[in-house]
Amino acid sequence: MKLKGRKATVFFINLFVLVGLYALTLIFGPEQLPSVGTTIIIMIVGNGAAYLGGKVADDWQKSKYWRSELDGK
Repeated sequence: MKLKGRKATVFFINLFVLVGLYALTLIFGPEQLPSVGTTIIIMIVGNGAAYLGGKVADDWQKSKYWRSELDGK
């Protein structure tokens, strides 16, 4: 699976922000990490699931309406 395009950019920006939030919480408020950390981990997993789900839906949509006569080969 290729990681390029707008969906991949959004995925990596979102992942970077969530990991940054986790790191900042770990540095500046480690006593809050048990409550906030779980939510951030769930959001990271959800981000991955949304990216994969969007990729599968996009690929399905492309294959559903693919017409070989328009391929140019």
